[in-house]
Amino acid sequence: MSTKAVSVTAPPKVLKKTSASSVWVRAWRSRVSYIMLLPMFIPFFVFIIVPVFQSANVSFKDYSAVSTDESKYIGFDNYTELLSLQVREQTPLYDEESGERMYQCGRRKRPESEVAAYEAEEGKQCTVAFVSSRDLLSEGYREWKTYDLFGNNYVIGARDPRFWTAIVNTLYFVAYTVVGKLILGLLVALILRKQSRLNYFLRMVFFLPSVTASIAVTVIWGWIFRGQSYGLLNNMLIENGIVSQPISFLNDADWTMPILVIMAIWGGFGYNMILFLAGLQNINQELYEVAAIDGAGPWASFRRITWPLLRPTTLYVVITSIIGGFQVFDSIYILYANSEGLGGPLDSGLTVVPYLYDKGFRLFQMGYASAIAWVLFIVIFFFTLINLRVGRVNEAY
Repeated sequence: MSTKAVSVTAPPKVLKKTSASSVWVRAWRSRVSYIMLLPMFIPFFVFIIVPVFQSANVSFKDYSAVSTDESKYIGFDNYTELLSLQVREQTPLYDEESGERMYQCGRRKRPESEVAAYEAEEGKQCTVAFVSSRDLLSEGYREWKTYDLFGNNYVIGARDPRFWTAIVNTLYFVAYTVVGKLILGLLVALILRKQSRLNYFLRMVFFLPSVTASIAVTVIWGWIFRGQSYGLLNNMLIENGIVSQPISFLNDADWTMPILVIMAIWGGFGYNMILFLAGLQNINQELYEVAAIDGAGPWASFRRITWPLLRPTTLYVVITSIIGGFQVFDSIYILYANSEGLGGPLDSGLTVVPYLYDKGFRLFQMGYASAIAWVLFIVIFFFTLINLRVGRVNEAY
């Protein structure tokens, strides 16, 4: 007796169509809820949604915010001005008549035949002279950075070098502050995780800078690093005989970014500590007891239990720290604002938001400032997506 295989076809899925009338019916039934949301939605729409779209519109215009000037639509010119870069190789400079290679000796360029005599007479070293960046870069581009790569010199030109300086400084600031606040916040949270009166007091002490007015904190740090003898740090160094003259910390480009990073870590790790403490309290203590029975030490317990279970908290801390780092403004404005801008000595402390403020509210280039704001939004959005993606991979793992 033969049996035939019978194929059973699954019934087609019926897609329920949602009519417009049913949507309105459900909305009408929920009218009380929507009415209760209006007190929040109206200010949100007026002060958030409308300005965001208005900023996007202004970023495509040449708008100076001066009542006598009219705005002019210029398309993507503001973004082109911001983001344009050129890379050119700097070739050595040769004398047009003799064909000798030229060297930079002090303020003058000398042919190779005169270098030995100059160095013997002046006791100074000459360096190879290169073609000027002005002769290499296209019109409208200015030199931003020069690099020596594999024995060749390269010059990077930009239409707006200060913007790219602000981007690099911001990335530097974000990298160090995010890592510093993450490590220090987690370390202090692990130390103070036990419930005791002393730990309660220390938690409050470490958290206080996070809720203190940033302006007051910055003023105090400015007094600490003041270049005169009454600055706290200089006073301590002079009293202990370490230095004889005050060090001008705030006017030294090498100190600008370290000062800003130290201030940001000191003022922000307490907030991360509280978040990590909340995450640690949600971990089941029985896991540690079982691990101890199996012979796991403190490091193994941290690596196998604490750190994996703190991944959601860590992801939140990293994202919020990145967003806060890209938006740093008040400390730079208070410490380094002057008549020429907000960048500090040699623009060593210039970040994106102070540069945006400088363009918009000092030079009144509102269209250009709006373009900077949207570029900043895209950068923050990009880093946030990366962190969310990494977080999802870790959760899946």
